[in-house]
Amino acid sequence: MDKRLIKQIQNNIIKLLKQKNKPLYALTQDNCSEISRLVGCWILEKKPKLKVSIIKGKGVMNIKNKCHDILLIEDKEGSYLIDPTVWQFFKNKRSILIGKAKDIKVIHGILKDIYKGSWKITERLTKKDCSQKKKWLKIIKQNIAEL
Repeated sequence: MDKRLIKQIQNNIIKLLKQKNKPLYALTQDNCSEISRLVGCWILEKKPKLKVSIIKGKGVMNIKNKCHDILLIEDKEGSYLIDPTVWQFFKNKRSILIGKAKDIKVIHGILKDIYKGSWKITERLTKKDCSQKKKWLKIIKQNIAEL
């Protein structure tokens, strides 16, 4: 996973969201599930050998019923946490890359330190899952239109 790919994907997310003239923190509300899966598919298209998983957080930011989906990307170099909707919690964040580590325990520690709550890998994305990209895009665009 290289910095150039992360930046390219981040730019694609911003382009997708900025169809409406609202700040990123507003545009990313209630879209983390669909955007995370969509971005996971973009990553798989560019780097099919990577392992892409969804990590779901509960009690995020110490809010009882707040859930959040983040991507865990694994390659031979280690594990990367990518939060495609990071701006809903951190308005001025410059990168969707939240952390990198070789050990999954360290990854869980990073999540707890930054987002609080409890975290668990809930699914692994495959190319087959990516057949739902149009559905996810439609939901994202509907959510944005309702703002």
